[in-house]
Amino acid sequence: MKTFGGRGPLRVPRDKIVHSLLNADHPKGGPKARFFLSFGFDPAMPGVMAGALIEHFNQNPGVLLPETPTAGERMVVEGPLNAPDSRHPHVHSVWQRDEDPMAWRLVTAVPLVKR
Repeated sequence: MKTFGGRGPLRVPRDKIVHSLLNADHPKGGPKARFFLSFGFDPAMPGVMAGALIEHFNQNPGVLLPETPTAGERMVVEGPLNAPDSRHPHVHSVWQRDEDPMAWRLVTAVPLVKR
């Protein structure tokens, strides 16, 4: 695991990308997957999306959420995501402290609706 941006090691589980974020047939995440697929992300190349999400974490401000007994410490990051097709959709990502107290693991990423 590498350290990025001074916020500690980041982990983006491959299964999260392949089976959820980029799976248009996912029962709950299908619309979210179609959004990401429309920007050139490809489930056959999960490392591209992992890299974009890590970059998103490092380049956009994050807000720590109050710790809860069930979720632990979480951070919400909002801002543009560098997509393979050179566009920059606005995304809301949620990260949780991992087993390593300095590490963060991706929980989810969703399109950010501009208000």
